[in-house]
Amino acid sequence: MDHTYEIIQTDHELPLHIFFHNVRYVPNHWHDSMELLFVLKGKAIIAVQGKPFVLNEEDIILINSNDIHTIHSDQENLLLALQIPDSFLREQGVDTEQIAFECNSCLHAQGDQQKFIEVRTLLSTIMWNYNKAGYGYEIKVRSLLLELIYLLLRKFRSTQETREYPINRRTMARLLHLNEFIQENFNRPLTLNELAERENFSVSYLSSFFQKSMGVTFRTYITRIRLEHAVKAMLTTQEPIIKIALDSGFPNLKAFHKAFKAVYQMTPTEYRGHRGQHLPEAGLSEPSSDNYLAFDRENAYTSLFKYLPTEANAGTIVSADQGSICRSVQIRASGSGRTLKHTWRNLCTIGKAKEALFAPVQQHLRMVQQSIGFQYIRFHGIFDDEMMVARLGPDGKPLFSFGYVDQVVDFFRSIGLRPFFELDFMPGDFADKSKFFLHKKSYMSMPNEMGHWTAMLEAFIQHLLDRYGSEEVSSWRFESWNEPDGGLFWPNTFNQFLELYEASFKAIKRVFPQAQIGGPCVQGDTLVYRGRWMERYLAFCTERACLPDFLTFHLYPFEYQIEEDEDNGGVQMSDFSYAGEDYVTQMLGKMKRKLLELGWSGSELHVTEWNATPHHRELTNDTCFKAAYIAKNVVETLDEINSLGYWIVTDLLEELPLPQETFHGGLGLITNNGIKKAAFYAYELLAKLGGKLLDRGDGYCLTMSKDGTYQLLLFHYAHFDQMYLKNDISGIQSHNRYAVFNHNDQLELTVQLEGLEPGAYRIHRHTINRESGSSYDEWLRMGAPAGLMQPDIDYLNQISVPKQYRGTEMAGDALTLKFLLAPHEVRLLELKREWTQA
Repeated sequence: MDHTYEIIQTDHELPLHIFFHNVRYVPNHWHDSMELLFVLKGKAIIAVQGKPFVLNEEDIILINSNDIHTIHSDQENLLLALQIPDSFLREQGVDTEQIAFECNSCLHAQGDQQKFIEVRTLLSTIMWNYNKAGYGYEIKVRSLLLELIYLLLRKFRSTQETREYPINRRTMARLLHLNEFIQENFNRPLTLNELAERENFSVSYLSSFFQKSMGVTFRTYITRIRLEHAVKAMLTTQEPIIKIALDSGFPNLKAFHKAFKAVYQMTPTEYRGHRGQHLPEAGLSEPSSDNYLAFDRENAYTSLFKYLPTEANAGTIVSADQGSICRSVQIRASGSGRTLKHTWRNLCTIGKAKEALFAPVQQHLRMVQQSIGFQYIRFHGIFDDEMMVARLGPDGKPLFSFGYVDQVVDFFRSIGLRPFFELDFMPGDFADKSKFFLHKKSYMSMPNEMGHWTAMLEAFIQHLLDRYGSEEVSSWRFESWNEPDGGLFWPNTFNQFLELYEASFKAIKRVFPQAQIGGPCVQGDTLVYRGRWMERYLAFCTERACLPDFLTFHLYPFEYQIEEDEDNGGVQMSDFSYAGEDYVTQMLGKMKRKLLELGWSGSELHVTEWNATPHHRELTNDTCFKAAYIAKNVVETLDEINSLGYWIVTDLLEELPLPQETFHGGLGLITNNGIKKAAFYAYELLAKLGGKLLDRGDGYCLTMSKDGTYQLLLFHYAHFDQMYLKNDISGIQSHNRYAVFNHNDQLELTVQLEGLEPGAYRIHRHTINRESGSSYDEWLRMGAPAGLMQPDIDYLNQISVPKQYRGTEMAGDALTLKFLLAPHEVRLLELKREWTQA
């Protein structure tokens, strides 16, 4: 019988390999690891030592180490596999040469399944904790693994006195001996001749023996071992790639590049540049193997839910036991500090221009301006058909009307906002109407005649000058097309975008040279990881005398693979996953460095859209998480750029059909029916910060206003867990949205404010957490009604405000304050010294 030896790649921190997979056909193989297979969907036929077993949904089978087995199925299926190395079992006192297990649920009747339910529960819980990868999860998974081994020993140990091995013991010993020697010497030149001489074999015999027993050639096997070590070094060290290649046993950089690209389909530099992204793993079988197929991650946990521990009467998964994190920080309250401009308040955003004429949107903007006070407002679609700006007359000549434009601009100015125009979309009479986007069609094409487009821009700018004056219009901003680096808002070529941009720039400058025109409104990742796009754009603008007056970018924390055509600018993005918790801060730093490399000398850099996600149906958007997310990223990027335009003020926009639910996961600070979210109140607290930054660190910021009042902002941030980062939404439901974060630990924080003037301080505390300031959580406590009437809306706005407390504390040389912060909590303390007469 033909069979191959399989190398099991365990987790670097844990003695196991656990994964979901669909099975088509896995040929005869064996490994020195015990394997448990749990059929979650469909059925599979597993043959162990030639004896087949048909496993249906929820069946479990254990395959003892070194047992030859094969797996195949002719229908859709989903399996959970757990492999535990013999070495770990032996460490626990389990002699795998003497002990075997009999665990095969398909051989037992329905009434005899209780002990198998215990195994299913442990497998499900191990997988849940492993994929969430919360703080300390390694210890939790180890404990569950030991519990599983204990259960197997107590209830599934075979009564057979001695094990029968399908592979000759001498052959097995040789294989393990060869593998051990290769693992110890992979980083130096190794040849089949050396191994043959060492084992007293002929080269031809050893080559055949290795191919048949290991399943791959000697050269392929050792290359994969070297790649595994190289990848680990690339992701955990800053060593140069050439040093890593040589240290891993490759003879030169060229050989490393060739081997790496054959397995990972990218260069080592590209792989390291995407660190943290969900990257392909190198397999030890041939690269063309399709034995293990891709699985539907989104639905992978559906079959496991019934076996996971749940909250009483809620049916929701318990993510982890709540723990505590203890921290002490010393914060400077003296010194000159640095002046803050609070550029994050320079820009807010709404959807299309026409939406600014809706009474509810106007109400929401007034709420924002009253509590926060932004300077500019950015919006799409100033030339969208609903604005009725441009049309073709009977003679085919363009006609223009700016009545709706005036109403939009006049309203913005009435509440203290200056317009930040995004110059899109294409008027229908000018456009190729086959290219459109959004629920209410907006056209994305080039103009059928460029002259019509430029005539409209010239008339538009002249109208603004006539109505509002040159001094006012010179303070406004005009941004070129939205996201021309992707295929959604710009399905045309890169060169066509350059053509449209140049024509637009020059048309506006002809009428008003002082107009401030920016672009290119692309993702920060495009600048950093697709530098050629930005390099070509800036080179074109320099050559054609149309350099933007300022640069604009979007920041959404996604990581993805990009396939692009350099000639026509077309792109295709895949393998989306959320980025790490420091994405915004790190990306801004990378963007600035890249612009320096490209020779950009302009002074203004604007982020015209940013958020934790671009999705308007992302359920965490309504939760208290958003308050901490906003506080963290605003504090960490204070005045790093000229504006940080949070997308978006209100859920009431028409990019998608209007939802039936109030808390549907919209991106706005305010729900579509006017309820302020925790995100709104985070901005309200940020607006209370003073004009001088005294100190800032992990989770805190201290400022001071001109009247001597201190503002201490604290936040306890928890990021998405590993499952949610990979777009696995199985752990989140409409009424239960907090199980997708990497921890739910409280923060016991001790703050020592140093450098204060001694005396009594009045302290005004504001708190946003799930108990106060979170309308979503208050809605849950209300019974989560599906339909909200105006009295319900008024009630939620009245009750879900940040909690406030006023008190007095005495300070000597320092003031020590203690806090217990829940996950996602944001607190602001305003401290004012009480002056007493001598």
